[in-house]
Amino acid sequence: MYEMHGQIRYSEVDAQGKLSIPALLNYFQDSCTFQSETLGVGLKYLMERQIGWVLTSWQICINRMPEMAEEVVTQTWPYAFKGIFGYRNFCMRDKNGEILAYANSIWILMDISTGKPMRVPEEIASKYIDEPPLTMESAGRKIPVPEVYELKEEIPVLRYFIDTNRHVNNEKYIMLAENLIPSDFPVGEIRVEYRNAAVLDDILYPRVTEEEDRIYVNLTDEAGKTYAVVLFIRGGNP
Repeated sequence: MYEMHGQIRYSEVDAQGKLSIPALLNYFQDSCTFQSETLGVGLKYLMERQIGWVLTSWQICINRMPEMAEEVVTQTWPYAFKGIFGYRNFCMRDKNGEILAYANSIWILMDISTGKPMRVPEEIASKYIDEPPLTMESAGRKIPVPEVYELKEEIPVLRYFIDTNRHVNNEKYIMLAENLIPSDFPVGEIRVEYRNAAVLDDILYPRVTEEEDRIYVNLTDEAGKTYAVVLFIRGGNP
């Protein structure tokens, strides 16, 4: 297990002074990136071999969002590699060890030169210690897309959305989707399915469906092909 210790910065909080959802995602993403770097299979290693990890789904559960200046520990560990897939858990705790938020994620290893998935080589998998998965109710990778929706204003893909893989970063889809839900909707769980990678100058067409306890944001191209589906599920006040 890899641990990243930190303190919630002012630049990471929302209007209520609590860690924002995009910032939480960045804590999770940064922790797994740092773990790979410490094990010698980080960004440079991957880029030299023209391979990269592509996230296919998130399931993020929020018990409570930490406040500005609060001390937190972010933990992450992969718990399985199967064929082209890698499975990884995350957990953020307060200074007393209480779980603030936790997540499951599923990744695919891609051959960047061909754009096709590849089996996870033993050279990478062997770097990580086998650890058991986090005990949580798994929602699965697929999110059903509602047929009835309201089409919102189109969103151009800007330069700061793009990461080293030359497509929209995982966190940015959630940031854009969160802006389309009511500010008073208390988010207790977020599920994301990534289907196609949006790149610079693409246009996203948000299709939003609101139900009693959940809101779907389907980010598509003009023809309706999905880039990412983000599902916000009502919870208590995080």
